Amino acid sequence: MASPRFSLVIPTRERADTLYFALRACLEQDFDDYEIVVCDNCSSPATRQVVEEIGSPKITYHRAPEPLCMRDNWNLAYSLTRGKYVTYIGDDDSLVPFAVSTLAGLFARQNVKAIRWDTAIYSWPNIARDDLANHLQIPLTRTVERINGRKAMEEVLAGRAPATLLPNIYHGCVAREVLDVIRATTGRVFESFHCDTYSSFAVAYLAQEHLSLSAPLSISGFSASSNNIAFSFLRSKHQNTQRLRGENEAAGLRLHPSIPDLPSGFVCVADSFLRAKADLFPDDAITLDRQAMIERFLLSLPIDDIDEWPGIEKELRRSMSDDPALVSWFDKRIENFTPRPSPRDSYRPNLEGIHGQRLFLDASSYGVTDIAGATRLSSRLLGYRGKTPEWIAGLAPDDSGLRSFYRQKRLEMLLNLLKTRGRVGSARLPTQSEGSTGVNQR
Repeated sequence: MASPRFSLVIPTRERADTLYFALRACLEQDFDDYEIVVCDNCSSPATRQVVEEIGSPKITYHRAPEPLCMRDNWNLAYSLTRGKYVTYIGDDDSLVPFAVSTLAGLFARQNVKAIRWDTAIYSWPNIARDDLANHLQIPLTRTVERINGRKAMEEVLAGRAPATLLPNIYHGCVAREVLDVIRATTGRVFESFHCDTYSSFAVAYLAQEHLSLSAPLSISGFSASSNNIAFSFLRSKHQNTQRLRGENEAAGLRLHPSIPDLPSGFVCVADSFLRAKADLFPDDAITLDRQAMIERFLLSLPIDDIDEWPGIEKELRRSMSDDPALVSWFDKRIENFTPRPSPRDSYRPNLEGIHGQRLFLDASSYGVTDIAGATRLSSRLLGYRGKTPEWIAGLAPDDSGLRSFYRQKRLEMLLNLLKTRGRVGSARLPTQSEGSTGVNQR
């Protein structure tokens, strides 16, 4: 059997309700040369039943015989792939219908080994933070540029650019030849507490340059059990965080000793960089400014209550214990320091409509209740009509001026029409009489 050109990997655990809709959405591709690998981290039978019920020959299903830490499940999943190019998404995420065909065209014409893109965002109704529920956010720009991997790392480490500028395999796509170099060097593709962010530094360095696409090829979904919500947006105050921490400990995975164990997105960045550098480019001069990192934490403390400060201070000191000069700086820095809790992160602004370069919507207003419905609505608004949009495939520049004005007016008219008719909806779960797995939508 010939190997497919693309492998879409979906690691999953006990999320049959969201996996069903993720698979339904991803199977709507307008390009046929791909496979979907569902790597089940020892879930109950409901997960297998969802895959069997969908019954697509595109899907390969594998269940780990025992619970694994995320790193090991992701590495297991990679061993099951056959494609020349590999991408990972979560079991509450999706790809838009023109994603794989767009990637095929870009890889064929642009001579790169990795592509990253801006994602759309969808918050499921059952997300663990009510203030974020039912939010849909869609990037509207249409640009493509080449990014130097090493320069991008420097920008990310300095805090001048988000880590998403790097060519992450999660909601990004990487050539197998690059991933196999990582595996040949370290024994695994993923070798860190934070699988996806580790891969972004490893790939950025090895691929040397990558494409950055501002148009969304996927939708990042956040549901009740989302790990990112548990760690960053709930500041580790969720059972998921404790479970993941315990599994990592059992597997011998710990944060780099010079990184403070704090519920901050930059902890993932700093730890992943240091691990990737030690594994793949130890002699490169690129480095992490630890003092600047500590300063960043002090300016925006990831705490909800002032009573949490003593624990934060203790953990910061522990992380600096190998560097007396850094400890001395810290002592002076906090002599007159007044700790203050900072607001929890949010990606949902207090507005709707087209603002700047993004569209912000309450998805429930358009009948959307799951990632399949969010994908359908997003594709409609982006102009998808069963054919890869020319503005992506042809790498056309972003609209400007009068054309941009009319594009926004078109979106506003279409949104009003869709809301009036209520024709977006969601993918329907089969009923019990139709052979359903019995998985409830919510």
